[in-house]
Amino acid sequence: MLPNNLLNTTVDIKRRVSTGRDSLNNPVYGAPTSGAGWNTVFQAIPVRLAFSSKAVNFAMEGERVQPQGVMYYNTGPTIQVEDRVLTDTGIEYTVTSIVPGYVFGNVVDHFEALLQLP
Repeated sequence: MLPNNLLNTTVDIKRRVSTGRDSLNNPVYGAPTSGAGWNTVFQAIPVRLAFSSKAVNFAMEGERVQPQGVMYYNTGPTIQVEDRVLTDTGIEYTVTSIVPGYVFGNVVDHFEALLQLP
């Protein structure tokens, strides 16, 4: 487990609920997190956010900085890909990948979730 002094912030985790399937049999997830269809599955999880790169997305309308980073958290909460991470400052990130951090052998110590802006 990561020591508590390394986990420097808390986040909430929201997960969307499928509202059925469209005509092509793809899941329909509903509104963004500010609307209905998103459940808060975990509140005030102690984590460490580490952002090391800020890619720039160029478009006809302008530029958008897209920070990408890692969220470190201890075992316990079951976070999934496509969950939304809401920081205490109101920034929302999407979980794009989750990998375990091993101590030795097959013993999982913590998890590392890759985050990016939605």
